[in-house]
Order: sequence, then C-alpha cells, then structure tokens
Amino acid sequence: MRKSFIIFFAIASFISACRFTPENKYQVTGTQLKEGNDPYLTALWLKLNDSPAQQRLRSIKPFPVGVVYFQQRGDNFDSVKKQFEMIHQLGFTALKQVQLKAPYNSPSFESEVYNAALDAGISPWYYGNGGWARITQKLIDSLGIGKLLTSENLEQIQNDPKMIAYQTSLMRSRIARMPNKPVPGKGKGEPGRNNPYLPERLISDFAFWLEQQYGTLETLKDAWNCGYCDQCSFTSFAEAAKELQGQSFDEFGKGVGKRSHDFRRFRDAMRFQADLILENYQNMMRVYYEWDSLEPERTGGHQLFENQATNTWDLEGQAQAAAISGSFYSSIHLTHHFFLMDGEITRPVYLQSRIISDMFKGGWAAVWESTGGPTQWSGYNPVTVDGNRMKQMMLSYIAAGLKGIGIWMWNSRGEGWEVGEYALADNQGMPSERARVAGQISKVLQHERFDLWDAMDEPVVGILYSWENEAMLGRLSMGGYPLNTAVFETLWDKQFRQYHSQAKVGISRALMNHNIPFEYVTERNLEKQLAGRYRIIYLPYILALDQKTLDILVKYVEDGGQLVADFPVLMMDNYGRLNKHLKGSAFEKLFGVQTADYYHTLNAPKKLEGLQVLTQYGDLKITTASVLMRYNDGTPAVITNNFGKGKTVLMNFEAGRMTFKPGNDLLEDIITYYTLGSVRPPFEVKGPRHVMVFRRSSPMYDHFFAINDGSKAQISISSGVIPYTQAMDVLDNNQLKISGNAIKVMVPANSAVWIKCRKKN
Repeated sequence: MRKSFIIFFAIASFISACRFTPENKYQVTGTQLKEGNDPYLTALWLKLNDSPAQQRLRSIKPFPVGVVYFQQRGDNFDSVKKQFEMIHQLGFTALKQVQLKAPYNSPSFESEVYNAALDAGISPWYYGNGGWARITQKLIDSLGIGKLLTSENLEQIQNDPKMIAYQTSLMRSRIARMPNKPVPGKGKGEPGRNNPYLPERLISDFAFWLEQQYGTLETLKDAWNCGYCDQCSFTSFAEAAKELQGQSFDEFGKGVGKRSHDFRRFRDAMRFQADLILENYQNMMRVYYEWDSLEPERTGGHQLFENQATNTWDLEGQAQAAAISGSFYSSIHLTHHFFLMDGEITRPVYLQSRIISDMFKGGWAAVWESTGGPTQWSGYNPVTVDGNRMKQMMLSYIAAGLKGIGIWMWNSRGEGWEVGEYALADNQGMPSERARVAGQISKVLQHERFDLWDAMDEPVVGILYSWENEAMLGRLSMGGYPLNTAVFETLWDKQFRQYHSQAKVGISRALMNHNIPFEYVTERNLEKQLAGRYRIIYLPYILALDQKTLDILVKYVEDGGQLVADFPVLMMDNYGRLNKHLKGSAFEKLFGVQTADYYHTLNAPKKLEGLQVLTQYGDLKITTASVLMRYNDGTPAVITNNFGKGKTVLMNFEAGRMTFKPGNDLLEDIITYYTLGSVRPPFEVKGPRHVMVFRRSSPMYDHFFAINDGSKAQISISSGVIPYTQAMDVLDNNQLKISGNAIKVMVPANSAVWIKCRKKN
C-alpha cells in the first residue's frame, strides 16, 4: 500500500509539474526516483579506481583538514609548539605542509617539529589518519578496546586512546625514517605545457610511441592525412617524429615548430606527452607504495578550467595513478585558478571541486591546497576571504564529494612574494573569523565523516568531459596561418581551445541554478560501462569524438538513454576529418538530421523567445526528428529524435557557451527544460536562483548544502519520493521543522548552510 501511494504521489507531482502558463512555461518542478537495485551503478563506480590502498582508506574514512605552518622570523621550538596547540584547539587535524625556513634551525629541528605536532594532537602530514594502519578486529582485541568492528562502533574505536596511541606510534616511526625515504627515479620529465611541440630529447621516444600506435608507415601517413593536408616526405618513424620537434622553448616549456594543416599529428604529440607524465606518476606511486604501503601519496594538478590536452595533461590518468597508494587533488586558489571566470567565485569553486571528484570516481579525492585568506597582489584578481566565504568554500568541497582539505596557509610568509597573503591567521598571528569557521567545520567533519564516506552522488545528468575533443579544439586554436598583420592583431583563433570548458561551465551553471544533480563523465568512464548511471548525458561543444566513444553513445540511446547535445556537435572525428552526417550515419540516426552547413548569427541575426542571440547554428536537413522550438524566423532551434528505446535532443545553438557567463536566466531556463524533458531529480528547491542546493545521499541520511551568493533568503527543500523524519542544521546544531516533507531553511547572505535529513525507514 505504501509503495503504491509513493508511486501515485510521484506521478501526481510530475503531472502537476507539466501544467504551465506562458510566464512560467520553462519551469521545472516535481521529483522522481531512479529505478533499479543499483540505479546509479555505485558498485561499478567504486571499482573504477579500486585498489588495496583505496579499500584501506574507505575502511578508515579519513577527512583531514590541515593547514600550512610557515616558520616566522624568530620562531623557535617553543613558538612552534604554541602555534600547533592553537591549531589543534581550533579544530584542525593536520598540517598540510610544514615550511621550516629559518637559517638558525638545527639539523634535528624538522623531526622535533613533526613529533611536536603529534604531541599537540595533529598529524604532521596532510593525510591525517589516512596514514593509519587498517583497523581489524584482531588489532582491536590486541589493544584491549573491547568492541566489535562495526560501522556503528567505528567512531568510538578510532577515538579510543589506545587506538590513537597505537596509530601515533606508527607515525613516529615514519618520522624517524623520513631521511631515508627514497626518491623516485627520474623519468623523461614533464615535457612542458601550452603546445604540443617536442624538445629534441623526446623525439626518439615519440618515434617509438608512433610505431607502437600505428605499426606501419602507411597507416601513420593515412592517420596524418598525408597528401590531403601535407605532402609527407618522411621515410621512417624517426623522421615522422621530427615533424613535431620544436625550438625556442621558454621557461614554461612553450616552443614553436613546423606548421601543418593536419590535426591528428598534433593530437598524437599531445597524447604521447600526456602518457609520459602518467608513466612518471605511476612509477612514483609504486616506489612509494613499496616503501610504505600505509603512507598515502598524492597526484594532481591545477587550472582545471584550462584545456588539458593542449597542455599535455590528463587529469583523469593522473588520478588513476593515485589509486595505487593515495589521493588525487587539485589546488583551488580563488586568485589563480578562475582565470576564465572574470572574478566569479561561488560557482567556480563547486565546479572545480566537482571536476576533482569526478576525475577520481571511487577514489580518495580532495583539495589539498585551498585559499586560506585574502590576496591582493599575487594573482589575477584581489579577493576577500572572510568567515562566510570560507564556509561557502568548505561546504562546496564537501558537497562535491571531496574528503580532505588542505589550506594554504596558517600564517603568511613574513618576507618577499606573497607576504601578508593567503593566511587563516591575521597579521598579528591570531585566529581570524575565517580560521574559527574552518576549525568549527573541521570539528564537525570528524563526526560526520563516517556517514559522508557512505554518502554518494545521485546524478541526473552526466556532462561529457572529453580529452579527445579538447585535443581537436587545442589544435584548432593553433590556427592554419597567421591572422596577425602589421596593422591588426587578434587572438580570435587562440580562444577556441577553451570552448569545451566554457560550454561545460555553461550547462553546469544552468543545472546548478535549477538544483539538478550532475557529474562529469569521461570517455574512460563510458568505456567502463558507466553510461547507465545517468538518465541524461549532455554533450557540451563536442566538436569531435573518437569512434569508440560514439559507438558507446549510440548504444546508450538504443538502450533507453537520453542524449542531449548543443551546437556544434560532431563536426569532425579525432583525425580532424569532416563528419559529413550522411544518411544512415551514426549522427543522422541519432539526431534525425543532417548538418548541411555551419552558420553564425553574427551576420544572420536571430532571436530566441525575443532574445537576440550570438551563436553558431546549423542549416539542418531534418530526416526523422521533430522540432520542439524555433527561432523567430522559423529556423529549428531545438529538435528531438526517437532512437531505439531512447531519444536525443539537439539544441541548434551554443547552449553551454551562451550561458557561460552569469545573468542569462531565460536561456538557462530553456536549456534546463529541454535537457530534462520528462526527467526529474529526487528533490526540489523553492527559493531564489542565487541559492544553490547540492545533495549527497547515504543509506540513512540525505546531506543538503545550500550555498548562497546573494542576499539573505529562505528556501524550501522537499521530495515527493523520499520521506524524512528529522532535519537539522549541522553547523548550528539546530533542529529544523519538517512540514509536509518540506524543510524551510533561512540561508544567511553570502554564506552557506549544511542540512542533514534522516530518511524514513
């Protein structure tokens, strides 16, 4: 009877959602559950980066919050101890890093300081109790703790003084061995960034890589479009590799090299260099794991909005290396890492956290370097970091599924560059409001971490994050001939490399502003059969894909999935060859159209719902698709097509890029409405757009994180499919009233609230 009532209530909610008037016809309301025994493929998700190290970490459930201690002029051992005691009292659990720079320090000072951290109750390393030995029943019994190893008892067992003493002794042994820690053997090195050209020292390795990939010169010449783009005169793989040799490399590794109209050779140079970096990471992680299998190591990067392929990076590959023995992370500095966002902070913080988490699905993802205080001089934009901003950032990290925070820094540098910046402490060395807020959240986390490790994302939409697409856009941004002249300078072609990033941000913004859960899904994820986790997969400015990924997407729709794309889509393959979208092609069957030409509204103005839009669009020949929405002149703007058991939606405009910047509310409404169709999330929020709500779901609780980047606002969180019996404001420790399964919450201006709801049954 109860099940029937819930199904009836869900259907009623959706029918109600479908009634609209002209002024709210793009409104999305109603809630739904995703059906199935494992509807989000959580078991597969956990296997993606599984290893003995990851299993140990999941059993311990660490969530360290650490700070960087920077030794000040005149600080001695007693000074350091007092600082550590203050850090511990505030609630922090670890030292993200220890910077001991004073020239008067004794040779033994470092080990003394590390031991002093343990004496004060904090870990001298960023990973906190992530460096503990695995807790077994045998260990519990040997320590005389007298408890059974159950999830209910785990917190008490970890907080037992006998367990803490045992694990601390292991940490002290690690300190004693620090001078003998091995240094990984030097590989070929990270080959630089910003373009694919190779230094001479890597040419022979590149030649070997090409031979491994292509086998014969004939196959390579075909892949490199020889004859069609360039006359390839090379007669060996070694000569072919020299086509990508660069010169005049600057301090960042950026060089210049031979031009070619071909795309694939540049993609190969990017892929080769990315593979070299991954090999170095893997070797490093194996060396350290053999040295100490209980000490986590980390891999990571920064500039998460940058084109990864162009820089010869592969963040997901680096994360997979971390599976061997530790954690994947990225730095998130407000002043350095949001260069695309013109000073915007709140949404970019969550988006970068989301990227970190999704690059390491199932693994220990964290933000081991985050902004601790204000900066005015050392980055792209000056920023204020107060208590509210700190709360927004930390709750965004938790909401995205990160399980560790490192803060640069506790106290600022006292001399030179970055002096007086980034610190949690004020200039007098005392805790600021932001330090107290961060410490309070850390204290709460040491209890909540046991449930948070079991709290999963339940995404409605998977946004494709494509390395191959970025490689093609990166090559496109290199141009085919110089556009600059003596009388005119332009960076027009250079911006193409960021179009995928801009589109990812735009569709993410639209979904966030409608409180629709999403993840970034990668080509590797799809290959591992994760597509079924998502009721909808969205392709943001996917100019090119490899055939294997395209085949997976075709199968996804055939099996009942909903594939949504914005324009342009699949213009070429990952060899840089034009997809002609012929009748019977995968594209035509999926979307029910052929793209006759690629047009732009710059000189052919068009309007959507009265809005003048600047966008690329297609001259579409409709074969089997239906038109859902048209431009003011009748041109199809949104089309849909049934294919197999599923369907596709094609937005004939640059939907993601057009909502890249804030303030495009109507476009966001239109995009979200057509992206979702009849699909709904398991919860809904009523309140102003400037309050975003994210959800993590454990077996017993739903954790909601309300992030407000505007004025004080009341919101209502409800679900027609998940009943709640209790709700509380976690940080204020206040019970919240549930009325008709809706929880009303007042969210302070420019701040954040964490709500924990107990599920019925």
